[in-house]
Amino acid sequence: MPRPLRFAHVVLQSYDMPRLLAWYRDAFDLEVLAQSPRAAICTYDEEHHRFAFTQMPGEAPAVRQPSPLKHVAYAYGSLDDLVAQYRKMKALGHMPVECVNHGPTMSFYYEDPDGNGVEFFVDRFATMAESKAYMASESFQKNLFGYYVDPEEVARRLDAGEPHAQIMAYDQAASDDFMRSRA
Repeated sequence: MPRPLRFAHVVLQSYDMPRLLAWYRDAFDLEVLAQSPRAAICTYDEEHHRFAFTQMPGEAPAVRQPSPLKHVAYAYGSLDDLVAQYRKMKALGHMPVECVNHGPTMSFYYEDPDGNGVEFFVDRFATMAESKAYMASESFQKNLFGYYVDPEEVARRLDAGEPHAQIMAYDQAASDDFMRSRA
């Protein structure tokens, strides 16, 4: 069975396309390649477009419905980059809704203005083979979620010069506490 060469882009519809486009421009430093009152086509890298936004017709419902999209995830190359993204988003007034050490990743989750989830993360392991092996481990199997982390504490530890591996190390006690709190 053939597989796609790569994941290329996401198209998001909105009753307030300009507001949604502004949020994604903040989050990704998007370059708008083409725009009309009803659509915008954008990229942040060499791909011809990573995002497209379209204006939905009519008025938005009086009560916003939850988005059926849980999240789309974007990997950063280092913890430094993830924290820099967090600081940039914070300075623009966009705070994460949750931050999690999942075990294989350190992840900061946001909601766009329409309630779609956006995850920014960094891998804990140097290779995908190591990540996959960790996901098969007893520790991960006991808790597929991980535990919450404070992004300010992550940033503070990074600024203090603590090694990345130490900051992102999986805290089994925190994981166990998280699971007890959910029981």
